[in-house]
This record gives sequence, structure tokens and C-alpha cells, in this order.
Amino acid sequence: MTESLRATDEGSRGFPAQADGRTGRRLRIARALVIAGVMVHAAFCPISIAVTQIGLGIAAAGVAAAIAAGFRPARTPLDAPLLALIAICIASDLLSPYGPPTLAFATLWRSALGFWIVHHSVSLAGDRRIRIAALAAAAVGLCLSATVGLVQFRTGIDLVHLLRLREEARWVEAPGLPGRFGAMGFFISRLSFGHNATLLVALLGGTLAAGGLRGRTALFAACAVGLGIAGVAATFDRAAWLGIATAALVVVLFPGRGRKVVLACGLSLTAALLFPGVRSRLSTTFDWRANADRLFLWARASEIIRDHPLHGIGFANYPRVCSAYYDRVDPGFFMRTWAHNSELSLLAETGPLGLAAFLWAAFRTVRALYASLRAGEPIALGALAAATALAVIAQAHDVFYDTKVMYALWLGIALALPAQGRFRAAV
Repeated sequence: MTESLRATDEGSRGFPAQADGRTGRRLRIARALVIAGVMVHAAFCPISIAVTQIGLGIAAAGVAAAIAAGFRPARTPLDAPLLALIAICIASDLLSPYGPPTLAFATLWRSALGFWIVHHSVSLAGDRRIRIAALAAAAVGLCLSATVGLVQFRTGIDLVHLLRLREEARWVEAPGLPGRFGAMGFFISRLSFGHNATLLVALLGGTLAAGGLRGRTALFAACAVGLGIAGVAATFDRAAWLGIATAALVVVLFPGRGRKVVLACGLSLTAALLFPGVRSRLSTTFDWRANADRLFLWARASEIIRDHPLHGIGFANYPRVCSAYYDRVDPGFFMRTWAHNSELSLLAETGPLGLAAFLWAAFRTVRALYASLRAGEPIALGALAAATALAVIAQAHDVFYDTKVMYALWLGIALALPAQGRFRAAV
């Protein structure tokens, strides 16, 4: 005989208020693991990909322990499209005439696991305060990484190298600004840092605008938004700037949703334009002559798609295959990763089915977040703003393959959707 137990988190069946004996101990351990794991995951999302994944591993262990003790995760609106996308990615590698890439590349879809782990962890914890604590942890991490990025802009210093956590110092000159350096935070790429920070700025700013944060947590979030915008400006990443602007527009479109926060973001972006280097960089955003490299990349991607129209060249195989196409036109072209457009890259690698699954997942995400927002969840506005920012960035960068960026997106979505799940106490 089984017994369903009521949750403390609204709209879900989460951690039971009373549980004794062996099952009770297991559930308490599981809850401690998921809380610790989610906090580590959120705090280090803008700092370290390794620790970010360790946090997910801790939370996953907690979810697994809870399942063994009677926790039954509920389905989510994203299950079908994400599983379809993953299956198509795997199938495209198995069918690829070039063979599969290395395991690390072939599983670049693994960031999606972060959504399920965080979402079920929140469901298991059964306490809304866990969501707010996770946002506070992300805010603290963003403050730290943005501060390091701003110091890098002036000095080019690599803090990770100084701490002897990286063998060689990494730095990059700021585009069009001699004597200054692109902000990278704790990462090795100014683009990864800029895109990661953009999503967290949108998540925290949107949640603030919707009134989802109060007191000290709101103060942390406001500081993180301000520092994050300054850090993104110091990356000289044009797509990230457009992403923040679009995220702010999404927040404005919802009546009564914290126009003061949006105004503050606008003032921060305007202040960044006071720097001649920033203005110069931004002025090239829609200059086709200044972006000839992207036109080259998109043209070669179109050729790959033409030659492999059905199941593509295999997921994450683009860097292995593109050289043959590039060398026909310009053997000296140096960027040999992906097509700098997430949809084009995915279409070239997985064919129409892969792109369709990707767009299905995007549609279901927006619909689920909108429904959550209408139901009164303020974090949903932040997650919706972050998803919009990512969609803008994805038109000029291959963010789907950058797990440092995607983990930030899945964190926001997982926190924004209603927690679900139930417990069944065994006989």
C-alpha cells in the first residue's frame, strides 16, 4: 500500500513534511545533497565549468537517492523535444559518412541534463526558498566573475593562472582598443564569459523587475546586474550587447514589470557607450564589410548543407569537416570551429530533423515560461528574458555548443517552471 504526501512548494508534491525510519533518513540525505548541489552549480556557473558540473553531479546523486526512497519525478513540458533532439544528434553521428567525433564533442548536448537535474532537485526540495537561494548564489558568482573581468580589461591579468589553476596565462586584446584587454572573467574566452554573463544579467534583472526578489537578495541581484553589464561591455561582444538590449525589451513588454530595473540597465549600457572603443565596436555590428568573415562562414555552411541535406555530417562534426570546404575558397582562413550561427551549424550537422527538434524545444520553452509567468512565477520573466537574449546571440555565435553558456540558460528555465513530483512511501 502507498501513500502520497503533500509538498510545501505550491503547485507540486515535494519533500514530505513527515518521514521517519530508514526512508526518512534517506530522504533527508537526498534533500541535503540536492540543495548543496544546486547551490554549488548556481554559484560557480559564471566561474568554473568543472565545479558547475560537480554541483550537478552532487544534485543528481541526491535525486537518484530520493528516487530509490520513493520520489517520483513528474514529466516536464521540455521532455519530448529535448529527448528527440538528443536522439537525433546521436543518430546523426551513427549515420555520418565521416564517423562520430570524440566523445567529449559528441555529447555537447549534455548541458540539457542540467535542466532536468535542477528542476527535479527543486521539486524534491519542496521549498520555494531554494529557488531564491540559487538566484542569490548565481548573483554572487556573477559579481565575482564580472569584477575579475573588469580588472582584466585594465590590466590583462589572468587570475586563474596566478592561482596556479591554469598552466598558461590567457588574455586577448580588446578589439579596436590598443592597450586594453577583453574581459574573460575566469574563462578562457571573452565570448563565453560575455554570453554567460548576459544570460545571468537577464535572469536576475527580469526576476527583479517582476518583484521576485526582496531584501538582501535583491541587493545582491542588483549589484550583479550592474557589474554584469559593465563586464559584458568590457568583452566587446556585440551580440551580447544586443542580447541584453533585447532582454530589457522583453521585460518592458510585460505591463507593470519593473521599468526602473529596465531604466537602470539602459543607463548602464548608455554609460558604456561613453568609451570610444565601445562605440567604435558597436558601429560595426551591421557593417557587412566589417563582418566579411561571417559571410564567408555562412556561405561555407550553406555548401555543407547542400552536400548533406538529409542527416547532415554528424553532430559536432563541423570542425572536422569544414576545412575541406574552407580550403577551396581561402586556405588561410583561420576560424575553423562552427558556422557562427547555431541554426546553420545544427542544420549542417543533423539535417532538417535536428533543426526541427531544436525549434520545437525553443517553442515549448517559451510557451512553458509564458504559462508560468501568467501563473504568477516572477522567475519566469527572467528566464524568458534570458532565453530571448540567447536567441539573439545564437544568430552570430554557436552558443548551443558552449556548455558554459547553456548551463546558465537551463538553470534559469529549471528554476522558473513549476516544481512537480511526488513521493510514495513504501510499505
